Amino acid sequence: MVNSRQKGARGERDARDSVRKHWHSPDCIRAAQSCGAWSADLLDALPGFHVEVKRYKRIAALNFYKQAVRDCKGELPVVLMREDGNPSWYVMFDIKHSGDFVDAYIQNATQTEGTDT
Repeated sequence: MVNSRQKGARGERDARDSVRKHWHSPDCIRAAQSCGAWSADLLDALPGFHVEVKRYKRIAALNFYKQAVRDCKGELPVVLMREDGNPSWYVMFDIKHSGDFVDAYIQNATQTEGTDT
């Protein structure tokens, strides 16, 4: 039988290690509190960010990401998702590509400054 608390703690430690490596956040720590109220799962991941960690056996949205990986032909696989009735779009990519995403975003923002969209 899986102890969900232990599994969650392992997931948070794994996420913390990935954040430290890929987001250049060596001070990132687990909040490690029992109630979860009013606190992110990871603290000091990025200034001004509230980071929740979810680890499940299967995450349906990852099927979309796997399709993007299959079809990307060497480009950065990214998934944009939106539920019907919700005006917000959400983005998914592998954490190890965070720097690539930020670099491309900054390059696009720099190139389009002063243009009407």
